Amino acid sequence: MYTQHTNYSRQENASQLSNTTYSKVREQLRHDILSNYFAPGARLKILDLVKLYNVSQMPIREALQQLQGEGLVVIEQHKGAYVRHIDKKFVSNIYDVRRVIEVFMTLESMRSITDDILKRLWKIQIGCEKAAKKGNLEQLLKYNTDFHGTLYKLADNEEAFRLVEGHWQLINSLRMSFGYGVRRADEIIHEHEQILKALEKRDEKALEEAASIHCINAKKDVLLQMDMMEQKKLSVAK
Repeated sequence: MYTQHTNYSRQENASQLSNTTYSKVREQLRHDILSNYFAPGARLKILDLVKLYNVSQMPIREALQQLQGEGLVVIEQHKGAYVRHIDKKFVSNIYDVRRVIEVFMTLESMRSITDDILKRLWKIQIGCEKAAKKGNLEQLLKYNTDFHGTLYKLADNEEAFRLVEGHWQLINSLRMSFGYGVRRADEIIHEHEQILKALEKRDEKALEEAASIHCINAKKDVLLQMDMMEQKKLSVAK
């Protein structure tokens, strides 16, 4: 059921989880799925997870429901939950759906953009640049989420924002697992700049192009990183 786990101390993390909310359980379970602690197809039994994470059944059930919404977990009636196989097709589909929604929300944000918000976005952009130069992936992901979150809230579409927000943790977890290509951080900085410049000019066509390119390049890079990790696994197996 379980693959070998080497990323962190299970006993230490279980004790830390004992007094946390379901969101912490969800994050830990998501991490364990993406790090392959739980292999694709592995059954996720409530009682096993209760013992593993040292929490009650309620946060486990809530976490499984949330991860089902993200697509990481499948829950079948009378059979329970199991880990979905995270392959390139699954990830590609998520990015394709996100591109449609995110380009739409970026365009909608232009209706409500102000000079003050643009200043805030440029400030976040500076944070992105600093994180990229330091090679701090976690900080880069945080600033990237702040950048897009600030924009998308301007679109004033709660349903669309909820769909994007529901996959943010999944996308960030994928990035923490697979990383970025050597040039991707610099590309993100450049692509953000193109979005900001288009917003400043209120250039809808340029904004749509910049937002679309940003999403397409993000998808290409994560799929490439998945390929590279798979090739490493195959070489080790040989």
